[in-house]
Amino acid sequence: MSARVYAIIPVYNRLEFTLNCIKLLRTQNYECITIIVSDGGSTDGTASEVQRRYPEVVVLASQEELWWAGSMKLGIEYVLNMSHSESDYVLMMNNDTEIGSDYVATLVEVADDHGAAVGATIVDSRDPTCILDAGEYVCWNPYSFPLKSSLEPDRDILDDVSVLPGRGSLVPLRWVRMAGNVDADTFPHYLADYEFFYRLRIKGCPLLVSYRARLQAHIEETGLVPTVGLASFASVWSQLFARRSMGNVIDHWRFVARHAPPKHRLAIHARLAANTCFQLLFRTPARPFVLPFYWLAMLPLRIVAYGLAQLRAYATLPSLIRRYGKQLLCHPKRLPSSIRLPIYLCLCPGLLHRHDLEHASSCFEQWLQEGILIPLACPGWFAFTRLKRADFVRYPSLRWLFLRSWNPLTKLMRLNRYGRTRSTRSGPAVPLSS
Repeated sequence: MSARVYAIIPVYNRLEFTLNCIKLLRTQNYECITIIVSDGGSTDGTASEVQRRYPEVVVLASQEELWWAGSMKLGIEYVLNMSHSESDYVLMMNNDTEIGSDYVATLVEVADDHGAAVGATIVDSRDPTCILDAGEYVCWNPYSFPLKSSLEPDRDILDDVSVLPGRGSLVPLRWVRMAGNVDADTFPHYLADYEFFYRLRIKGCPLLVSYRARLQAHIEETGLVPTVGLASFASVWSQLFARRSMGNVIDHWRFVARHAPPKHRLAIHARLAANTCFQLLFRTPARPFVLPFYWLAMLPLRIVAYGLAQLRAYATLPSLIRRYGKQLLCHPKRLPSSIRLPIYLCLCPGLLHRHDLEHASSCFEQWLQEGILIPLACPGWFAFTRLKRADFVRYPSLRWLFLRSWNPLTKLMRLNRYGRTRSTRSGPAVPLSS
């Protein structure tokens, strides 16, 4: 006898999505499926309409708004009470998804073979060739949730994921009994699925992603996604604290407190707090009023940082002089910034244009081959790489070229001209570090 799959659909309004999800589950080629609609307080008549159209579907209705976690918890509690087999499964579904007729059978096959919870490859319903999620991870340093967006060749299963999503994932019921239900009290909506599957993983349940099982997601129905740039105070506040926001600070704070390694926990909490302050102060209309105080507060820190950087630069200067000697003048970028400009103007050779080289001598190709000069990122511009007496003896015209590049009256003009040329071209170039 096949294991029974209890497909739980947490819903709140959006009746048409729910009816379509039920239709797709009823057309599965896996027969032992019990469909459970867990209605978290819908106001559009979802519960009665589903019961009228599909009497065989179990409808669990709540009078209060339960959010995703509360509705999923209600459904899982029902399954735990109804099922008496250790081989049964819970299939977590979202009603804004679409699946093929072999979806459940594929997940059950993989779960049976590996004794694991199994998720699907999630694609965009508007473009099924666009992979949205082929594996999810939790990275603690820095704190992030990277997703795989491509399939690994010659593989049907991915077995190194940190968590699974709460849409379309199949979970052995025996692991739910061991790890516990969804924690709807602490995580009412977002992160509830991550916390649930992270807890399963800690208990020893393997988490797999099947590349053969495809789930199409209507991502345009997703909740509040964090944005960047200036916004109204209400908008930023919603992104930080609204229940439907993926960036809800309280949820992330609790998730970190429960599961982050102790060595990273304090740093992550500090970053969450700092980011919250930044969002409220610098992305809202408060920004013009806060910036002057921020600059004043940061000024002493910048002065101290600059001073420490200069101390380190001066500490390494003697070793640079011993290593390079007077050749250091060809690399002024290595000098402490506080003395770089006057030394560059008074002692260092400046930039040269190809016209300067052509007027000086026909030997400039030889100078390039010998490494006396080096071409810069912008075509037609060159700089000295060394200042050796032997080079000036062998090439008398090189002395005239050095004086031309050294001339303080024209040095800054050539540097400015080079900067304007570089700004119109791609590719980094630092003329003072040639």
